[in-house]
Amino acid sequence: MVYDLNYIKENKDALESSIKRRFLTKIIDDPVGRLIDLNQNIKTLQKDIDSLRHERNVITEKFSKGAKQGSEESKDEDRKRVRTLMDDIKSKESEIDRMNEEAKGLFLWLPNVIAEGVTDGRDDTENIPSKKVGEVKTGFKAKSYMEICEQKNLIDLENAARVTGSRFFYLKGKLVQLALALESYSIAKLASKGYTPIIPPFMLKKDVYSGIAHMATFEDALYKVTGIEDTGEEDRFLISTTEHPMIAMYSDSVIPEDKLPLKFVGISPAFRKEAGAHGKDEKGIFRVHQFSQTEQIVFCKPEETDKFHKEILENAEEMWKELGISYQVVDICTGDMGVRDVKQYDIEAYLYSQGKYREVGSFDNTTDWIARRLNIKYTDGSGIKQYVSTLDGTGLPIQRALIAILETHQREDGSVEIPEVLRKYTGFSEL
Repeated sequence: MVYDLNYIKENKDALESSIKRRFLTKIIDDPVGRLIDLNQNIKTLQKDIDSLRHERNVITEKFSKGAKQGSEESKDEDRKRVRTLMDDIKSKESEIDRMNEEAKGLFLWLPNVIAEGVTDGRDDTENIPSKKVGEVKTGFKAKSYMEICEQKNLIDLENAARVTGSRFFYLKGKLVQLALALESYSIAKLASKGYTPIIPPFMLKKDVYSGIAHMATFEDALYKVTGIEDTGEEDRFLISTTEHPMIAMYSDSVIPEDKLPLKFVGISPAFRKEAGAHGKDEKGIFRVHQFSQTEQIVFCKPEETDKFHKEILENAEEMWKELGISYQVVDICTGDMGVRDVKQYDIEAYLYSQGKYREVGSFDNTTDWIARRLNIKYTDGSGIKQYVSTLDGTGLPIQRALIAILETHQREDGSVEIPEVLRKYTGFSEL
């Protein structure tokens, strides 16, 4: 990955504003200015190296053309000078390598430029619900999904903790069938809308991951898989969300314009440490280290990002409506938004046991932030290569969808009605 100085210069003010509005100013001091300085320093050093190489070439050419001319003393001086020149060149090349590594790190760290209209805010308490769908039911006192699952022997946390550790689980019986039904329903729904189904790899190399995620703030959440040292196999990371390997599929690629947009729906497990998350969510399957999901991915031309951002959100809303779950759409503020995003929406489903809405999907317009880091381009109508834009949005988060269904569709007698759209996949209409 080579950082693009023209992009930095052209967007200097917007990048500095984005850093400030995301409350990242205390993390790295003046990264934009430092990148510009590094580039100038690298150019100056490269000119010095070119000059030193020219002088070395002149001396070596003199040796080759007139090796018998000149005194031994002058020849010794020339030899000493060549050695000095070589040492200086090596030293300056090492300094350029060091500066390039620093520049690469700073470029990877830079957040995306925030879109117009995004609300400034420090954290999730300043996000703005923009839409509510469905009515919150009243009547009998709802049981929590864990009460339902324990009564029906559908989840085993104790044995999972014994063999794997906390925040893992066994799903059992009909709950497994319901989980697989959600996957099948989500894939079929999105495939019918032109999204090609994908099962991606479940691990990625670090250099690839660095192009997709903001590793300075994200690496601690990833599980590392050690390679085989004897064979030179490198370490990898288990994916923390389905979108990452799907976008990486096109790294170092040029996509013909007539192939855009590319639309995919992925399905995979995901693995995340969730370090520091405590409280009610620790017991159960809402916040776990291993979960399943379907994910929407779009590669498109820059002018189409708003259109597809709306589309992936509407696709997910359609599924939550068909599942009969009450939800709200939330506009995410600058301080809570992913650093890759120019704009982000969340969907939050109402959970009766908690008496509030909880996140069940994120929808990100990342424009060309990932494409610049993974070198994903397309050829426009003039044959010029441009960076593509990428978008990602949750299809269904399987465990959280299970929770919402169990709590929303429970009956007073303890049974749970299965949403009609899932019954052809489950083979049963109630739990």
